[in-house]
Amino acid sequence: MNIIFIIGQHRTGSTLLKNILDTHSQITMAFDEMNLFEPFRKNTLDKLFKKMEPTPTVFIDLLKSKKIYGTFWKDFEKSNISYEELLSELEKYETLNEVIILEMILELLRKKNNSKLEGIKYPVHFRKISYLLKNFPKAKIIFLTRNPKAIIASKINDPATKKRKQNAKFKSVLIHYFTLFYFCLEFNSSVKTYFKNKNNLHLVTYENLVQDKEHTVKYICDFCEVEFKKNMLDVSGKESSFENKQSKTMHRKSLEKYRDVLSSFDQKLIDLITWRFNKKILNEPHPHI
Repeated sequence: MNIIFIIGQHRTGSTLLKNILDTHSQITMAFDEMNLFEPFRKNTLDKLFKKMEPTPTVFIDLLKSKKIYGTFWKDFEKSNISYEELLSELEKYETLNEVIILEMILELLRKKNNSKLEGIKYPVHFRKISYLLKNFPKAKIIFLTRNPKAIIASKINDPATKKRKQNAKFKSVLIHYFTLFYFCLEFNSSVKTYFKNKNNLHLVTYENLVQDKEHTVKYICDFCEVEFKKNMLDVSGKESSFENKQSKTMHRKSLEKYRDVLSSFDQKLIDLITWRFNKKILNEPHPHI
């Protein structure tokens, strides 16, 4: 199978990159995150399978009842794959595991669209890249990252975080700085993961994707072994947490929007925690293809 995986932190522009790739006639991307593992969640696919025998029927029942964590699993109907056809394919196996399920769903998506490659974003947490390398040795893995200040500002500014802070009232400052510290440490950890596995990953930064879009997309196409198509540049991502509308220009504007969300103290604190790892990733050239 020819699979494209987008791996990295949330808030790094994965929806924008997914939409760009999905525009290509030879690439079919799953409509949203297809989590197999996720830290701090009790109902991820792997944890549910540990509680029960992972037969095809059990899996389909979990899917229908929307008990599996993740947007893709809860909105599976958007894939246009019927439960019946998926069950028919999975019944060829006596028992299931995450690899078989992932491969089968992506293969069905690819066949429906008659494309050359299929892909998803964030199937596993970035710390589990080794799982992808082991089970999908021929996959194309794109590692996506972004200025940590922009990542954190986007997270702090999203509606869910705003609501938590509002409900917490006097404790909102604790939520604010917990979010800041957590995503700083996640950024540092993601950079460590990249350098540990860099020979098997293709580095893309959100900043390059919006500032030098054509060159970056052409480079990604070369990595994925498909021909560059001009219409891939006429794509935007999901609604930004910095703005309340979608537009072709909002992503470029979002590069500096963190300054409107983060105080000067917050920015200096983030720099203090992440500067060494941010400097390393900024100095890292794109890997040779």
